[in-house]
Amino acid sequence: MILFEDTLWPLLHLKFVGEHTPKQYEQYLIRLEECVRRPGPCITLIDTHAALAVPLSHCRRQAEWCREHEALLREKVLGVAFVVSSTLTRLSLNVVVQLGPMPMPYTFVSHVRAAGEWAADRFSDSGLLLPSVRIRQHFGLRPATASSCVGAAHG
Repeated sequence: MILFEDTLWPLLHLKFVGEHTPKQYEQYLIRLEECVRRPGPCITLIDTHAALAVPLSHCRRQAEWCREHEALLREKVLGVAFVVSSTLTRLSLNVVVQLGPMPMPYTFVSHVRAAGEWAADRFSDSGLLLPSVRIRQHFGLRPATASSCVGAAHG
């Protein structure tokens, strides 16, 4: 199952739970494109801590999808944070990245809170302070420093 959580939009939190069929994976890619096409930039947080191993066919399909949508992803997605607690899942995601380099910044972290902090920093660095503040509040993170906000607003 793949769950979409967008209550903190422009942060899109995707939760991969258990196994998912090829049909579910294709539906995920369709819905992901719909989300990315929303007005304004976004960041995707992909939480795999409850996922089972990702089949190689899904890795290939994800890499293909990224190549097909490279311009859209480069324009709209400020970054992707992968939450990975399993070595096998980390290897699967490395395959995706190797098959088709990501057209946006990305990071691998072991906890969703760290992903939230990374996303908040990316929004702040892009001058999008409101999403950064909302994400920090949601995840119980430290507020951004005044100097980082000033730099983000002007830099």
